Amino acid sequence: MGALAHYLEQNAVPTTQISLIYEHTEAIRPPRALWVPFELGRPLGAPGAADFQKEVLRSALTLLEAEKGPVLEVFEKEAPASADEDFSKGEPWACPVSFSPPAQAQSDQGKRISAFKQEINELLPWYEMGKEARGRTTMAYFSPETAAEVLCNYLTGKQVEAPHADMSLAVVLRLAAQDLKAFYFEAVISKPGADVPDSQTFTDWYGNCTTAGGILKELKKKLTNEDDKDLKRTGQMFLVPM
Repeated sequence: MGALAHYLEQNAVPTTQISLIYEHTEAIRPPRALWVPFELGRPLGAPGAADFQKEVLRSALTLLEAEKGPVLEVFEKEAPASADEDFSKGEPWACPVSFSPPAQAQSDQGKRISAFKQEINELLPWYEMGKEARGRTTMAYFSPETAAEVLCNYLTGKQVEAPHADMSLAVVLRLAAQDLKAFYFEAVISKPGADVPDSQTFTDWYGNCTTAGGILKELKKKLTNEDDKDLKRTGQMFLVPM
């Protein structure tokens, strides 16, 4: 976005932006940017906190008053917890779905992949229930089964099919991983009586307590050893939380 801002400003279009990674924005030096101390994926802070989100937006828009740049300001306030994420008075969140024995204990890759696909099958009924109740899903490119197939095919050296012909392998793997994470989240919050975990709690569980998390770590290791810079970057930055 910072590079795009430079292009727009050259064509007399004023820009401002919100930054989640200070070091990147500092290096790109966009004309105007507001760095916020929130987790990745939440540039406005907590979901549902409308007044706080408006404050963030106003702070970013205020930078348009600067006569010249680059301007990089820091938003000093921490994001409040949303109503769904305030577990301070309750018990720690636990996944409402009991999986078969974790595949991480198995050394054979084929068995781990079989357990991964079984894990997805165990989550599917809750995912479908939630999808029907909400009338939508955040999975954008793949079905749960196809997302798993894409990742497993790359891991085992098989042909990876892209949903669109113009997509690179790196992009396909990244999108499959994103859709898979969305599937797990939608599934575990859809079981009747399940609490909605805060994003960090979910990420910790997803990365460390599921077979999917183990598969993603294997993918990261393989991708970071690739010569192709886009594949290497995907492994370093886009599969497993840094």
